[in-house]
Amino acid sequence: MDENISLSTTGALNTSAIAIGVKSIHEDKLLLEYAYTPDEKYRDPRGMQKVDSDTVFRLASLSKVFTMLAVLQQNGTIGLEDPITKFVPELKDLHKQAREDTPIWTVDWERITIGALASHLGGIGADLPTDIAEVADFEEYGFPPRNDSRLLHCSGFFGQPECDRSVFFARFGERPPVQLPFSPNTVYSNIGFALLGFAVESVTQKHFVDYLDDEIWGPLGMTHTFATKPDDDSLLYIPRDDIWWNATLGFESPAGAYYSSINDLHKFGDALLQHRLLDDTATRKWLKPVTETSSSGQLIGQPWEIFRTQNVTVDGRLIEFYTKGGDIKTYHSILALIPDYDLVASVLISGAATSGYDVLLIFSQLAQALLPAIEKAGKEENEVVFVGTYTDEATNSTISFSIDDAPGLNIATWVVRGVDVLTTAGGLDLPPVFPPPVTNPVRFRLYPTTVKTDRQSSWRAMPSGASAEETAAFDSQFVWAMASCSTWAAQDRVVYMLQSYDHFVFTLDEEGKKATNVELVGYGVTLTRQD
Repeated sequence: MDENISLSTTGALNTSAIAIGVKSIHEDKLLLEYAYTPDEKYRDPRGMQKVDSDTVFRLASLSKVFTMLAVLQQNGTIGLEDPITKFVPELKDLHKQAREDTPIWTVDWERITIGALASHLGGIGADLPTDIAEVADFEEYGFPPRNDSRLLHCSGFFGQPECDRSVFFARFGERPPVQLPFSPNTVYSNIGFALLGFAVESVTQKHFVDYLDDEIWGPLGMTHTFATKPDDDSLLYIPRDDIWWNATLGFESPAGAYYSSINDLHKFGDALLQHRLLDDTATRKWLKPVTETSSSGQLIGQPWEIFRTQNVTVDGRLIEFYTKGGDIKTYHSILALIPDYDLVASVLISGAATSGYDVLLIFSQLAQALLPAIEKAGKEENEVVFVGTYTDEATNSTISFSIDDAPGLNIATWVVRGVDVLTTAGGLDLPPVFPPPVTNPVRFRLYPTTVKTDRQSSWRAMPSGASAEETAAFDSQFVWAMASCSTWAAQDRVVYMLQSYDHFVFTLDEEGKKATNVELVGYGVTLTRQD
């Protein structure tokens, strides 16, 4: 990782500030902390002169995670299936501004829900204040001459005042829809998150920034997080000759105006994965994809940009990164949650030579460098906690678990009441086959579930009868990838007296560091670990 970062900072990024953090929610300190300060000729003297994990950067669209959390905290008042017009009824009148009152030119606001806006499925335009006609006459590019009566006369940058809420309701109706609501094609929209901010203001009767201060940033101790540029410029990294460090976004602020630091982002990420911002069910619900994108490797949540990979760990299993990135010209950011490992990662960069792909590349390098080592450490821990042989002499039952490169635990031996489950499991079907047919051993793996207490954890066993070569041959027959991977539909299928044969419950010792027994729930036996 150090080598990769060094290569970056000797190339195009050597003129840019970089701050990186990786943290486990189970540790107090960052696992990885990196900061790079460019030469002073690239730094504005008003800003931070030595970059560290408390240095403030613009977040741009990463700001959206705070806006969405504010919406989710109104559970019971704001529902994801509620139309946005329930909270912002003024939208119903925007059709009067449209060129024609037809679907081509008019947004059907009544059909756009809170959830649609949160996942970029509203089909509405991306922005309002970024209209390029506000900056110059673009006739040389083929556009018609500017008509002063059609200009907004606001933007928040290039010396113009910011566009406020009144400008939105006076002019956005002139913008036609990009897609219909819930269309197959996702349309990224900052306007959608401005409207979510309006909705929160409507039900809380608070200015949106006051809500964030009172309910999110303040309680988490995020003292280096701001709705606008900090009063003390020296807290903020500012590239020399930059015009974006203090640009304001007006009514679009909930979509991308906020500022923060590595340490503050980790306070937020920790609290989220520890269920301190929402309860555990609401958190799991939030960390889910909602729709797809034009990329097969990226899904969209609310507002998560979810990347999926199979090439990071030795076992090639599917891992999801719940990220939110942000870009505003010279500032780029990403916050990434990796629930499989209870990790939070963040990258903040700023400089004239930077782009949004730089933070994605740095995060990708982080994942490639860290996750294999963390996976290895996790396997070593599981070996201590769970691996071994468990027996019950009274029922002539034995089971043993081992660790290898594949996910979960390998079930090496599985005998219950003298019956070898590995060689007879193929006969577990309806109608039943008696006596149980003896076949080649079926390979079983044991996987943890999300169901657990301080001293017990629930696991499920899954058969994996085919070899890698057989699986590849089977999958090659289908036009979609991983056709053979249907474990999601195979759990809890074989049930005997209302209990599943694939259900295992480990009980740990009083310190919670080592399993003492395992219950085979469907078989009604509990086996004791043999040291």
